[in-house]
Amino acid sequence: MRPQRWFQLVRQSVRRNRRDFIFSSIGIVIGVATLFFFTALGSGIKETVLERIFVVRQLEVQKPSYEMGLVQSDSLFGSKRLDDALVERLRKVDNVAGVYPKMKLMFPTSVRGGDSVLGKDLTAELIADGIPPQLVAEELIDPRIEFKDWEAMSCADTQCPEGYVCGDEKICRGAACTTDDECPDQMYCHGKENACVMPIPFVISPQLLEIYNGSIHTALAGASGSMSRMPKLTRQALIGLGADVQFGVSYLGRSAKGEAISRRGVLVGFSDKAIQLGATMPIGYVQRLNAHFRGAEAAQEYHSILVDTVSNDAVPQVAKTITETLGFALSDKYDNAQRAGLLILLITLVFNLISLIILTVAAVNIMHTFLMMILERRRELALMRALGATRGAIRAIVLGEATILGAFGGIAGTALGWVSTKVVDIAFNQHVGDFPFKPDTLFSFAPWMFGACVLVAIVFCWIGALLPAIRASRIDPAAALAGR
Repeated sequence: MRPQRWFQLVRQSVRRNRRDFIFSSIGIVIGVATLFFFTALGSGIKETVLERIFVVRQLEVQKPSYEMGLVQSDSLFGSKRLDDALVERLRKVDNVAGVYPKMKLMFPTSVRGGDSVLGKDLTAELIADGIPPQLVAEELIDPRIEFKDWEAMSCADTQCPEGYVCGDEKICRGAACTTDDECPDQMYCHGKENACVMPIPFVISPQLLEIYNGSIHTALAGASGSMSRMPKLTRQALIGLGADVQFGVSYLGRSAKGEAISRRGVLVGFSDKAIQLGATMPIGYVQRLNAHFRGAEAAQEYHSILVDTVSNDAVPQVAKTITETLGFALSDKYDNAQRAGLLILLITLVFNLISLIILTVAAVNIMHTFLMMILERRRELALMRALGATRGAIRAIVLGEATILGAFGGIAGTALGWVSTKVVDIAFNQHVGDFPFKPDTLFSFAPWMFGACVLVAIVFCWIGALLPAIRASRIDPAAALAGR
């Protein structure tokens, strides 16, 4: 049978039995809508949890430790050092895209500022660490001050930027000054050093902003006095915010070694690589400050090393190499991410299984509909067989009708599922209050979801129509035309 003739017969049959087809497609529409809805929901939750809260593609290497009662110690693993030698070994591991050491400040530090945003200056303890600037270079698209170590610029091969002069050790040093007006924009005149100094650039985790807007701001609304009027904060309002930082002095006390150091700091952006509760600066500052307050040895060993893998699929293999071959431990984030990912997968599979059950019931209903239509069209099909139509042609006609039914049900079901996601998002944003890490949408869509849902609908229609198609092709023309 020619394709054109086949298509005409299928179209005529669908038009003649359109009411039966519409009622039969209701189950397909509901099943596909459910499948699309829960697939997009699972993908959205996975993206929020595993990309924003847990960054699955990154592993944080730590020294191994053991627990004895309430005490945790790494003294048994003293030979395991997180130093430059380990950084080089990790870079040679297969499927590792980048290795970035991290170091924490190891002495009391405080910060004071916030008047331009909060309406008053506040003083707080500062928990901070340092990371290589290249780790966040792609995230800080247009910082007002570049995230780099401004006090370690070499002038051996290039000239120092404006406001700096080349020192004896071929390191750019701030030019002499007595007032801020003598320094270029963004720099200030450090009163004690009488030199132009660039503020220390900081980045903070977006999770810290989420916690403030979602929890702290809500709690402060019930406070008395000016604290109850604290505003919600945005990234745009915070970038460029300056503060005075006192290294070596805080509410907790003073550093046992070294004279306190005063510097200005400025927030230049947000990054998932920043410490979750605190601020992050270029690691060169942290190394020099730790050496000043704790001695040279404190600047030679890192507190953790961030390993960036080439993809999420490479994480298990890299994690196994780190833990079993090299003998180091991974942060709790890795285990938590694995558990969260497994839980999300199981929940998504359960809901998708419900969708498939609905589609199976719809396929049974389609089978019943086609069997009834074949019974009504028995003489018509027998006449087609008597005029030369092959059994394969009869089966092709029935399966063609099922294809049209599946395509219609798949498209309608996908559209219904998409509309349902928008309705749920609107209700979620209007009726659910702010909370930490609240996403803008609960759903995530990928192009393959739309095509897959239509394909699933067609396949289930084929399954429902397969037995009727076989039965239709086996009709005996003589018996059917004779009324037997």
